[in-house]
Amino acid sequence: MNMETRRAKILIVDDTPANVTLLTDLLEINGYLTVQATSGHEALDQLRRATPDLVLLDVRMPEMSGYEVCTRIREQPDTALLPVIMITAFDPAQERIHGIEAGADDFLSQPINQQELLARVRSLLRVKTLHDAVKAHAGELAEWNKKLEIRLSQEAKLAEVARSLADITHEVKNLIMPVVTGTELLEAELKELFAKLPQHERENGQASQNMCKEITEMLNNASQRIQERVKEIGDCVKNLSTPPNFSSCQVTGVVESVLKTLRLVANEKRILLRTEGLGSLPPIRADERRLFNVFYNLLNNAIPEVPSGGSVTVKGSVEPDSKNIIFSVADTGRGMSSEVRESLFTNRVISRKHGGTGLGTRIVKDVVDAHGGWIKVESEEGKGTTFVFSLPFEQPRQDAINA
Repeated sequence: MNMETRRAKILIVDDTPANVTLLTDLLEINGYLTVQATSGHEALDQLRRATPDLVLLDVRMPEMSGYEVCTRIREQPDTALLPVIMITAFDPAQERIHGIEAGADDFLSQPINQQELLARVRSLLRVKTLHDAVKAHAGELAEWNKKLEIRLSQEAKLAEVARSLADITHEVKNLIMPVVTGTELLEAELKELFAKLPQHERENGQASQNMCKEITEMLNNASQRIQERVKEIGDCVKNLSTPPNFSSCQVTGVVESVLKTLRLVANEKRILLRTEGLGSLPPIRADERRLFNVFYNLLNNAIPEVPSGGSVTVKGSVEPDSKNIIFSVADTGRGMSSEVRESLFTNRVISRKHGGTGLGTRIVKDVVDAHGGWIKVESEEGKGTTFVFSLPFEQPRQDAINA
């Protein structure tokens, strides 16, 4: 059940009873459910018992300010992405800065314009609906991924695995289509909604509009990459990969696409995704789609192994006195045993019963080999894991040099 089939619940936090009554009446008349809290501590207690769909939060309250409440909300995994609108009667420009630093999604000044409030509430609730849909479909896709891994591990012959992949690929595509279609419809609806708002309201709601755009782009990219990854797995198992399509590409753009696809998952786990040195690298001659899969597999495998507050870092540098670029993907996770390290990049890992199928690292090695590079892993239990690999960078054509 989503917010289109049920009434959204809004938590109103204000120490002034008159303000609480005004907001409660306005929201309930417009079809929303409301709960109230008259202090920051009471609001946090309410959130521990049940999570609403949105919070209207007064900035100036005794004992605990709205800023502190918002910070506490963002610190908890269950409420880290909960929409929060802060309300103030003071200097809106200065308060807005503090609110953004505390993690607020939007800001309103008193006296409150009722139509503006309702427009902001509707906008953020639409964003939350989209996010909830992403989480729900991500869970379904994860379940299908588990089924795929179980099937692969139980097949005696790779030929039999290849045949079973056709059915799963079809099911995954069917599962993705509602996400893609729903995203396109929601994106169009949001554009229409923002277009109808007065100019000053559109400017004030720019942050929400940008968030909507980022999430819809992430959904489209993720759906496309999931389909490509299923095909890549099938190619690996069947050993029927098409020849690489080499062209000049910048690694920075490829890695940024990967980070954009995985950012939501990493943010929910409070894991920092970082890059170092990629912007100064020369272009390389590579199959961009396969290169995306290299970084996607390495980062996607790393994120579940990293505890909350950890990081995954992608680095790149030109190897001295050579024509190679050295890349590394390092995490602050649990590391791996010597047994797992030795089985990486081999056929033996495909029949592994615990964890994933290992096809991700096998795909990575196959791609790196096809590009004329090498790959190795450095890891110790309890001290994280670093994958290091090389790729030749593109040399200028001789006719360009002569010119």
